[in-house]
Amino acid sequence: MPDTSSPAGRNLKLTVAYDGTLFHGWQLQPGLRTVQGTLGEALSSLTGEAVEVCGASRTDQGVHALGQVASFHTRTPIPTDRLAGVLNGRLPEDIRVRKVADVDGRFHARFDALAKHYRYLIERGETGDVFLSRRTYRFVEAVDIPRLREAAQLLVGEHDFASFQCVQPDPREDTVRVIHRLSVEEDGRLLSIDVWGNGFLYKMVRTMAGSLLEVGRGKWTLKRLEESLKALDRRSAGPTLPGQGLCLLRVYYDPTALANALQSPAPPRPRDELEELEEGD
Repeated sequence: MPDTSSPAGRNLKLTVAYDGTLFHGWQLQPGLRTVQGTLGEALSSLTGEAVEVCGASRTDQGVHALGQVASFHTRTPIPTDRLAGVLNGRLPEDIRVRKVADVDGRFHARFDALAKHYRYLIERGETGDVFLSRRTYRFVEAVDIPRLREAAQLLVGEHDFASFQCVQPDPREDTVRVIHRLSVEEDGRLLSIDVWGNGFLYKMVRTMAGSLLEVGRGKWTLKRLEESLKALDRRSAGPTLPGQGLCLLRVYYDPTALANALQSPAPPRPRDELEELEEGD
């Protein structure tokens, strides 16, 4: 783990929401509009410092967030209770800072995270809702929900998820991850696949969702999904669904908050994504 010791000054934790439609993902890329770059430019302009923003999750192009967490060191004297409002005044409308907190100097948004909660949101039906088109993946085929839920449980636990890692220039060598919980919820025409895990590979959640839909629509058997997981080969898994259906709902740092989330009867319904974030998480 890298050195996260604090330089002189403050260490601030931001909870950030954004519509990922017009961003090339979170991570800074020269010449491209990214969330990290846009947020860093606003902070540097506000503080007069060269601010390096660290994010808990490097969300991909088109992926949204309601509870992304970022941290950065600064010497700015702006009070914490005013910083979100001042910063939002410098940010475009598709990024909003929801909370700001002073934290221990060694806190790191990425390396201190215990788990993350992602949701893949699917709209079913021939005619899509124009107001949901940027936040959902529309799927017109019939889906067997009980079968989909049964398939989801095959992916829960500690597994090598190499089959669900999309090819990239620098693929992860360690592909073992823990899925704490995976649930499927219905709300009218909306279907959500909620995943809590200790970490995720490149496009892993979107590939898991695509593979589960193969079972839900009757193209795959449960055994076929098990074989795909054991194959450790991307070619054996299902399609990677588009980015607009995925949203990072929450990053967990507090063990109690994580335990409560994993033990709750059900996650918020698909239409209730704007749940309040608990203080101190």
